[in-house]
Amino acid sequence: MATAMPEDKVIDDQGSHPEIALNKFVTPILSSEKAGWKNILAEYWHMPAHELPSQLLSDYVINLHFKRPAKAELMWDGRLLSKRFTHGEITILPPGLPCKGVYLEASDFLVLRLQPALVTQVAQELGYADCIEIAPSLGVVSPQIQHIGLALKAELESGCLSGRLYGESLATALASYLLQQHSTSKQRVQEMSGGLPNYKLCSTLEYINDNLENELTLAQLASVVQMSPYHFARLFKKSTGFTPHQYVMNCRIERAKILLAEKKLSVVEICEYVGFRSPSHFIALFRKHTSMTPKAYRNQL
Repeated sequence: MATAMPEDKVIDDQGSHPEIALNKFVTPILSSEKAGWKNILAEYWHMPAHELPSQLLSDYVINLHFKRPAKAELMWDGRLLSKRFTHGEITILPPGLPCKGVYLEASDFLVLRLQPALVTQVAQELGYADCIEIAPSLGVVSPQIQHIGLALKAELESGCLSGRLYGESLATALASYLLQQHSTSKQRVQEMSGGLPNYKLCSTLEYINDNLENELTLAQLASVVQMSPYHFARLFKKSTGFTPHQYVMNCRIERAKILLAEKKLSVVEICEYVGFRSPSHFIALFRKHTSMTPKAYRNQL
């Protein structure tokens, strides 16, 4: 399983705990693998007691522990540690960290894998030194990272219906908090403070409205105004009060209202026309924004 945690006492290849099976064929309950998100993979696991085989991480791995406490024996900084993980605790593992351990009890956790290229890009935009280092952290609490993790878990539960823009925006935010809270180096420059220049904002809004029926990504919107995704997302929110994803969703709902009022297209046709991936997702978001279903909205008109 790819979500290993460090272990401290060397556990031999046969396992110091013969009653613990190596779960080679267990699959995650939820996964973003087919969602097409760039630079991040999110998976939710429920695992019985199991061994974590020795491995060298290639990504930044963030584990968020849920539900029941779970005891583990982990190799951490050259020492064998016995740790009981509780709900809400977070473990952060940087690339290149050797991992090995054993979970002695069943556990539930969300695993977020960030590609190093994304973290490096965000670090450069934030003004960090060229060589960044994220400190490994075992069982810490971070409200910001937990909030992003819960949002990603909810998106997995919905079938990743909000699209690539949502997942990739959260990945960028996660990389930012990871650097701000757990980097061993400091920023060299201050972040950009103002919003988008008016001409860039107008170009972005025009592009969004012209492409509502298409799958929009953060990189795509940023490229319209020739900016990096991280700074674009921050400045866009300062200019509009919304994240790019929130703004796109609001535009889709408003476009749907116009089409519902015209009464020329069915609800399913409108769903496709404004870029929602399924009628159920469209109906749920329309109700969230208007407190009524699309059909009820049309009937009241």
